Amino acid sequence: MSHTVEKISGSSMAAFDAVLDNIILKPEPRARYNRIIVVPAYKGITDALLESKKNSEPGVYHYALDGSNLWESKLDSVLQRLLLVNESVFADPMVRRKADDFIIKRTTDTRRWIRENLSSKRLQTKIREQLAAIGEVHSAYNTALKAKRYGVQTKFIDLADSSNDSSQSFDTKVRNNLADVDLSCELPVVAAYSTHEINNTCQHDRRYGDLTLSRIAAITDAKQAIIHKSHHLSSGDPILIGEGQVSPMSNSNYQVVNQLSALSNDVVHPAAIAELSEKNIDLHMRCTFEPEHPGTFISRDHCSTEHKVELVSGKEDVCSLKVELKNHSIDLNQLEKQLQLQSEFNLLHKYMKGNVAHYYFNCEVGHFGAILTKVKKLVPDSDITIQQVALLSVLGSKIEPEKTLLKGCHALERNGIKPLHTYKSENKNSVKFVVSSAHYRASSCALHGAFLQS
Repeated sequence: MSHTVEKISGSSMAAFDAVLDNIILKPEPRARYNRIIVVPAYKGITDALLESKKNSEPGVYHYALDGSNLWESKLDSVLQRLLLVNESVFADPMVRRKADDFIIKRTTDTRRWIRENLSSKRLQTKIREQLAAIGEVHSAYNTALKAKRYGVQTKFIDLADSSNDSSQSFDTKVRNNLADVDLSCELPVVAAYSTHEINNTCQHDRRYGDLTLSRIAAITDAKQAIIHKSHHLSSGDPILIGEGQVSPMSNSNYQVVNQLSALSNDVVHPAAIAELSEKNIDLHMRCTFEPEHPGTFISRDHCSTEHKVELVSGKEDVCSLKVELKNHSIDLNQLEKQLQLQSEFNLLHKYMKGNVAHYYFNCEVGHFGAILTKVKKLVPDSDITIQQVALLSVLGSKIEPEKTLLKGCHALERNGIKPLHTYKSENKNSVKFVVSSAHYRASSCALHGAFLQS
């Protein structure tokens, strides 16, 4: 098929008129098709259904698990929010009534199913999935319904299992739903959430829309995947460095973006990057609010024609673990495998030399004690140091590691910052700097200024 698979970001959905105008209706009528659109929930809805991404404030799901009857009143509150969204989206009362009836029925069915299965611990994940799906199907259904009012022939597709339909795999469900779709004159609008594992990846880290995008692109042999975000993929974090100081990236490759994704949850899920790269499907990152801007093209084979840094990224609160073995018979690789079995510990970087290993984990400070306890149990005869640091990475498809390292260190030192550790990647596309967490912002500005601001 000569088509694209396109995902809209949740932050873009906060400005639904812009999504409709700049993504769905922007192309000429004949060019609106040969696309598959993946739609997430409206901004803030999944937080209310599951938990807040920013502060972990509990949503309906956690109240349900606690055995509190409050979960039903919390679900009522979410439903009222969904109906208010409908009021803002649909001016025609008849069309709005259709949208209201759809989400009321879907919420009622989910409520009934949860009541019947709440006591079963083995169905806790399923409860989470069913709740998350409410927000996704609401926005996708609305998008399909609204676009149809403007003459676009749409088909709403829900990949989230109903309570009595869990036998089909994700791939089978996608193929069955698209079997009778003529992409040349129909626009499928797919709810981003699926109650399936995709490529053995559970959809629990809230970036499941990326997995839905990449898998549909792979299954349907798409010519390109597109992600419409509320901002550009830029040379640095505009919040840290300043909106006027960063610039949109034009081209990059999957190796660079994969490293960026590990440091930032606001990019693309690493599993989605891996699948698109494996299938050699290019990814186009675009800004919803600047439809004329070319955006960023990401491919497997892109390499800059000159040595240059493309972006600076980092993570402020990282767990730094140093293990120095006294017993040389212990295998450090086994220690790493045991640590990575813990879903709360995401390994960002490692460095081993002799009997010393340095690990950098993306995890909350509250998990530091668990890491320390586990390491002491696995390698009791060792010296262990654990601390909170910031990890910054200077990235590019073609850089000179030695010169980049030297220039980066000088930039930090000019700002009174002494790196705790530095690392060069073997594939010559990144140099990492470890600094104290207190120096994260200043380090980001110093590195970006040195490499990307003339």
